[in-house]
Amino acid sequence: MSAMTRPVTIKDVAAAAGVSTATVSRVLTGDTAISAARRASVLSTARQLQYRPSAAARRLRTKSSSLLGVVVQSVGDGYVGEVVLGIQSRARDLGFQPLFFVSEGQARLEAEALEVFLSEQVRELISVSPTGRPHLLRQAVDNGLHVSVINSDLEVPPRFFDELEQGASKRIPRSGSNVVDKSIWHINFDDLGAGILATTHLLELGHRKLAHLRGPNVRSSLLRLLGFRRALETAGLWPQAVITAESPVLQSRELAIAGFLKHQRPPLGIVAYDDLSAVATLRAAHYAGWSVPEQLSVVGIDDIQFSAYTNPGLTSVAQPKHELGALAVDALLNNVAGTLRTQVLDGRLVIRESTAAVAGESRRR
Repeated sequence: MSAMTRPVTIKDVAAAAGVSTATVSRVLTGDTAISAARRASVLSTARQLQYRPSAAARRLRTKSSSLLGVVVQSVGDGYVGEVVLGIQSRARDLGFQPLFFVSEGQARLEAEALEVFLSEQVRELISVSPTGRPHLLRQAVDNGLHVSVINSDLEVPPRFFDELEQGASKRIPRSGSNVVDKSIWHINFDDLGAGILATTHLLELGHRKLAHLRGPNVRSSLLRLLGFRRALETAGLWPQAVITAESPVLQSRELAIAGFLKHQRPPLGIVAYDDLSAVATLRAAHYAGWSVPEQLSVVGIDDIQFSAYTNPGLTSVAQPKHELGALAVDALLNNVAGTLRTQVLDGRLVIRESTAAVAGESRRR
C-alpha cells in the first residue's frame, strides 16, 4: 500500500480491512469479543498504513491521559538535565509521554503549568527540586493529582545555618511533615551523607585544615553543611571554617573563596556545596596562585557532566540522577503496596585530579 500524504484515520484502516470503524475501534482498545483472526487482520492493516491513534481523541474517549506532567525550575542545570532524562526514559517504558514545564521558581508560572496539565487531563505530576513555598504541590493535590517530588529543596531560615556553624544547634527542618506532603511521594538524594563522604575523603588524604563553601538558604545546603560538621566531629577536628558568599551567583562564590584564601596557608581542603561552587573555587585558587591539588584539594557534590572536564578534573560525590528520575515515575505509575512514601538514595564518591594526599602523608600511610 502506498503511503498517504495526510494522516491515516481510523476510517482508512476500516476501509482497507473491509470492516466497520466500530470494529477497528474495538480492536484497538483491546476488546476480547473480537475474534483472533479479525483482530490480527485489523492490526496488520493498521501497521501497514502506519496508523497512529490520536492522543487527544483517546483522552476524550477514555477521560484519561497518557501524559505525565513534569515541572523543573530551570533548564540550564546539568543536574536537572540528567534527572529529566531518567524521567523521560522510564515514563516511555511505561507508555507515558512527559509534558515538561519550566517554572523559573515563579508562582505565576507554576499556576500556569498546573492549568495546562489540568486542561490536558494529566493525573500525575513530578516536581524536580522545588524551592520556596510549595504552592504548586498544594494546588496539585487539591485538584486530585498524584504527585512525586525529587529533592524537595525548600527554604530554610538563615538562623539554622548560624546555629549549626556556631555549635548551638543541629536541628534540621523535616520534609513530609504537613498534610499535603504526607500525600506525596518523595525521592531524595542523601545530602547529609554526601557532606560526610566528601569531608571524610579529605580527612583520609591527610588534611587537617578544612573549609566548607556553603550554599543558599535551602534544605540541601543545610544538610551538606551538617555532614561536613559531623565528619569533623568524628575526627575531633570541629570547628572549622564555613565560607558564605553574599549571593548564590558564581562570581560571588569565587570572590568569597578568593577573600578566604588571602588569609590561609597550604595545605587546605575545601568541600563545596555543589560542583558549580567547586568550579568557582578552582578559578579563585588559580588566580590566587594556589596549586590544585598540591596545595589545595577541592571536592564538589552532584557530579554533573561538566565536572569531568574542569582543569584539573573535579572530585565529586555523584548523585544517582537518572535513578532519581526513574523512581519518581515508578512511584506514580508503577507503585506497589507498601512502598515507602520517602526514598533516599546514597551518593558515590568519584575521585579525579582535584584532590590528593597531603605532602608526606602517602609515605606515612
